[in-house]
Amino acid sequence: MSDYIDNNDTFDNEGQMEFDVPGQRLGLRESDFEDNADRTVTGLYNRLRRADQEYFKRAVRLLLSGTYILQMDYDTETGLLSRNGDYIFIESNFDLLYLYFEMGGFELVHDKDNGLFALQSESDFARFHFNLNTTRIALALRCIYQKKYSDPSTGDQITSDVGEVVQFLKDNVKVDITSNKQQMANDFKTFVSFHIIEKGKGEWRDPQTMFRITPAILHLVSAAKVTELLELKDEMEEQQEI
Repeated sequence: MSDYIDNNDTFDNEGQMEFDVPGQRLGLRESDFEDNADRTVTGLYNRLRRADQEYFKRAVRLLLSGTYILQMDYDTETGLLSRNGDYIFIESNFDLLYLYFEMGGFELVHDKDNGLFALQSESDFARFHFNLNTTRIALALRCIYQKKYSDPSTGDQITSDVGEVVQFLKDNVKVDITSNKQQMANDFKTFVSFHIIEKGKGEWRDPQTMFRITPAILHLVSAAKVTELLELKDEMEEQQEI
């Protein structure tokens, strides 16, 4: 968990499908900057305090390694949410980070509605390609998120567990991902590394292990992609019946 606090900010405690990370473009682009010498990468960086210059390096590493930075941190012990210091820093220094990543062919997107920053690139070289099982799990996570988000009783935290994902895939994709539990555990860990889910207590092999599904799933799998994959599933089932 980050400890950055902005002094101006107050807050309370073979037939394989694939997705790319970053995923679909959502959110707002903030690129209308004033064209003057002070608003170059060098100019903006030199205006930072020494401690914030070090924090800038941390923010760059986090975005490059994890793609998504969430507004809220999830405490797996208590289940409570708190403001993420990394998000606060990036929000306060968006111009600098946007220009910095733009030079490398990336776009830093601020999705204010869902409370996250996403680093996106059109270059295939800069993308992470999911295997077939992670693609299936991504589909399950997106559908579960959407269903629970639409339920007023769910609240702000969208949680699920391993068993719910396994059952969804059995019912809708006719696949049992528990046939290789080590691979299943590795696939779930992939989503943790990109901040798509945040794990609670327990082991990934345990069907009762709970986790939070973050709004980043909306960037990873669009509604159109869900429809496309479910239609593909129906077509495959129809062909098998013939």
